[in-house]
Amino acid sequence: MATMAPTQMSMQTPTDLFVHELSDIYSAEQLILQMLGDAQGMVQHPTLAQGLTTHFQQTQQHVANLEQVFQQLGQQPHPVVCHAAEGLRQSLMEVVQSGPSAGVLEGAVVGGACKTEHLEIAAYTGLITKATAMGQTQIVELLQQNLHDEEQTLQQLDAIGQQLAQQIAAR
Repeated sequence: MATMAPTQMSMQTPTDLFVHELSDIYSAEQLILQMLGDAQGMVQHPTLAQGLTTHFQQTQQHVANLEQVFQQLGQQPHPVVCHAAEGLRQSLMEVVQSGPSAGVLEGAVVGGACKTEHLEIAAYTGLITKATAMGQTQIVELLQQNLHDEEQTLQQLDAIGQQLAQQIAAR
């Protein structure tokens, strides 16, 4: 599904807030798919390129998991834009537009991807807490799958970022 235009919605119950936050991470995951698609064409470092490809595939699964969550709730995603993910996308585009060297661009891609992982980890952690409190065990399982992937991806990106930083520093 495409990112939707923001609208005002009623938030009177914990479920309303949960669906709103779920819609926000759904928006974020879709923006992240776009960023990953763009970033794949920006990098030459083989480990980073492979990591971006793997994360693109994982993110597609995350979107599918979120769609299952909405189905289980009998809800549709609210038309929201994740401003945090949009800000991360804009930050990367600013670097790209400055015409950086390949090493600097790859460093920016890794740094931006790490920031994105932290955003996703925070979002999924909060959603899991709320779903647990609501007694939504099947939803918790789907969200935990996404969280686990995000945590693993962050570890991999941190390792790649350290490797790239050492290579740049050695030049």
